[in-house]
Amino acid sequence: MTKKIFALALMLSFLAFTPMQAADTKLSALGSATLTEADELYINDGGVSRKATIAELRSAIIPTGFIILDITSLREIATDEIDVDANHGGILTLDSTPRLKRVTTSTDKALKVEWVGGNVDEVQFASVPMPPDLNASVNVTIHLLARMNAAGDTPTIDVQVFDGIGDTEMGGATAALSSTLAELTVTIANANISGNPTGFFSISLVPGAHATQLIELYGAWIEYTRKLAS
Repeated sequence: MTKKIFALALMLSFLAFTPMQAADTKLSALGSATLTEADELYINDGGVSRKATIAELRSAIIPTGFIILDITSLREIATDEIDVDANHGGILTLDSTPRLKRVTTSTDKALKVEWVGGNVDEVQFASVPMPPDLNASVNVTIHLLARMNAAGDTPTIDVQVFDGIGDTEMGGATAALSSTLAELTVTIANANISGNPTGFFSISLVPGAHATQLIELYGAWIEYTRKLAS
């Protein structure tokens, strides 16, 4: 309850903020001012005046943007192109390589994408248009939920990311996998992000060498910072 009251107080405080601007700035000009992440405001915190940046207020009030990357949308890439019709058009199935399967059929119905030992085939997600509220001035993070099926091999996964058409690759490798299910991240620098409406992410995964153990991918998503309301 205390957190909810504090968040409400922060929101109401916007009605009475005092931007840190030059002394000769007229109050009537505030309506047309463009606020940035580093701009500072004074807020009323229980009768005490406190200073906070727009970025700090955002983290307290505005949730992080979240885009699911559906692992069932992954397509196998063969010789740098979508696979042919004879191979399901690259759609992952129980007999493809890599394959899409349940953990243990009827008793554990969790889905996973599985690369068997020695297989390092590239796969690609469906294109992801950048949402209108994505703040292209802040880094974006790609998240993978993955593990090895047993102890032994400790490969990384190369997360290859492109923006729009004609871009150069701007992703990177995750940390090393282990037999413990873990959240693995790759940061995309904001300098490489074009933003909405013409920007869209093309994301591929290329596993590192693993001779024996299986790589298991259970989920993937994108996290981003939302714009301030205009």
